[in-house]
Amino acid sequence: MTGAATGAATGAVTGAVTGAVLAALVFGVSGVAQRRAALTVAPFAAGDPRLLRALVRKPWWWIGAVAAIAGVGFQMLALATGPLLLVQSVLVGSIISTTAAERLILGRRPTRATLCGVGLTVLGLVGVLVALAPTTGSGPGPSGPATLVTAAGCGGVMLATVGWARRGGPRRATALAACVGLGYGVTAVALKQVGLQLGQGLTEPWGHPAIYVAVLLGAWSVQLSQSALQTGSGAVAVVAPILVVDPLVGVIAGGIFFGERIATGPVALAVAATALAVLLAGMWVVGSARSGPVAAAAAREQGGQTDPQDRTGDVDERVHDVAAAPDRQQRLRHLGRARVDQQAHEHGR
Repeated sequence: MTGAATGAATGAVTGAVTGAVLAALVFGVSGVAQRRAALTVAPFAAGDPRLLRALVRKPWWWIGAVAAIAGVGFQMLALATGPLLLVQSVLVGSIISTTAAERLILGRRPTRATLCGVGLTVLGLVGVLVALAPTTGSGPGPSGPATLVTAAGCGGVMLATVGWARRGGPRRATALAACVGLGYGVTAVALKQVGLQLGQGLTEPWGHPAIYVAVLLGAWSVQLSQSALQTGSGAVAVVAPILVVDPLVGVIAGGIFFGERIATGPVALAVAATALAVLLAGMWVVGSARSGPVAAAAAREQGGQTDPQDRTGDVDERVHDVAAAPDRQQRLRHLGRARVDQQAHEHGR
């Protein structure tokens, strides 16, 4: 490779990383802003379109929506020049901006466990990227039929997950978040394909199903993310599963459809596997940091018993809901719930 070609490749990767970092920053703000809006509306079942109709009346939801649109724009710019695996992996860094945004927007101070989990996640992410060293391939991307089959398979998994989540359970928010991560991952594949086609002409994407898959599947994933944010125990806990599944889709799709290459030596794979274990451990720590509120609420809905410590966490979550509610009526409603939870906690002692 000549010096000019090397410089061009380096510049493309730098541009992709810059775009992905900017996308990660605004995606984190988007998730927290939309969670603040979700805390102020009545609960709805997973995938219920009435939730979205209620949210569009909330200013914080629109702030989150604008941030999400900006994030998609940065993501498309990054995907146009960099490997899918690289871009989607860098987006894992949005867990940092999510943690910071929770502190600024919701007034929720991260626990030591959350900070530890974030640190492990970032360390694992850096380790995976350095070990695998993904490079841009020359593959043409998925064909029309392959795009439709991939989207149909993704849609089937998402439908099954929504059906399971509607039955309730302490892990329904985690399952919905993982489902959203799958939807975001397939949407990113479609967006990269659209970016490649735009390089051939402005009319080129309209004859391929990728652009329609990106719009429809992306919109559905956003809708399900609202349900996950409303039922989850915190924005960081919801974002964590999304950020695990999304890059995994990038690893598979990047190699199959776009010819992207990664280091396959035994040392590189061993380091990557270790770093991936660290990353997953960090995600698990973040997701478990506030599992008490979700478990306690789900057990009460099913008439079960919970540990007093779980009730304490649920009281804390209600207090955060009171602080996030924008008007007096909403604050009174959340305050009433907090008092009920406090009484249950005291009775459990």
